[in-house]
Amino acid sequence: MKKSQQRLKTHRALMVAAIKLMSDDRSFSSISLREVTREAGVVPATFYRHFNEMEDLAVELVEYCFRPMENLVASVRARRLTARQLVYESISTFIRFARRHRRYFLFLTKERLGGRARVRNRIRERTHDMAMLLGHDLIGLPEWQGVAFSLAQDVAEMIMDQMMLILDEALDLPPGESKNEVKVIARARKKVWIILRGGLSYRDRQSALATPKGA
Repeated sequence: MKKSQQRLKTHRALMVAAIKLMSDDRSFSSISLREVTREAGVVPATFYRHFNEMEDLAVELVEYCFRPMENLVASVRARRLTARQLVYESISTFIRFARRHRRYFLFLTKERLGGRARVRNRIRERTHDMAMLLGHDLIGLPEWQGVAFSLAQDVAEMIMDQMMLILDEALDLPPGESKNEVKVIARARKKVWIILRGGLSYRDRQSALATPKGA
């Protein structure tokens, strides 16, 4: 195996090891460097050839979690959908993907609120990036024609916040639990749809206030 390939293999092994060591009762912050290297089958000195500290590993794990989410969003965006279809497809795809990769998303939900500041900030930044994509998608929909991007962005941020909350509930479902998964997806769709309709109602209200009486 080439050196570059071995390096990539070891790099990935360290990230996978950290994810494997986490559980419902253990956060990333409670895992030690020695535990990670033992699980990955390398000596501690090898860790420092890839990361300066455990926090660097956590930040890279954030990136590793968000990349496939962006690919999922891109696949949905490529289809010509109405606002309702966009909500329905995106939410069901996201929740089912998160459940299939539970440990990675458990890492995100735990570190989003209880992790170190640098990791929390990176999760916040990447969530904002996802909201930016969603905001652009919204103003491209017929129902959202003429809506200011700033409003679409605010709505998209609220949707992402809601999805992170829903994620907690989805990840608590037992593996293979499809009946309650359907219920979680239905609740998520309803809440996000209310946010979307609220955004349009706010737009209409602002337009009415800006129009002089008798005009």
